[in-house]
Amino acid sequence: METQGPSRRALFRGQLLSRPVAIIGDGCFAEAGIVCRSCGDCCPESAIRFRPRIGLPPQAIVNEAACTGCGECVGACPGEAITLGAARRADAS
Repeated sequence: METQGPSRRALFRGQLLSRPVAIIGDGCFAEAGIVCRSCGDCCPESAIRFRPRIGLPPQAIVNEAACTGCGECVGACPGEAITLGAARRADAS
């Protein structure tokens, strides 16, 4: 799977991406009230954890420092809610 490179604006601002990380979008089954842990089960680095929530399935959280951007979770997600993209924090590289 090809990932899109940094935008021109990011290049001008010096926000270069050293490596991609998993980004979990709104299409995650947990956000629809469906229990699913496919991404966490397949992650070889155990970078995806699940935060418990009262009355809802656990929320998938990516540890950007541990994520290697391998993409295993992208293919395993039945809701196609995971993409590879830029880390949110600069210290995740």
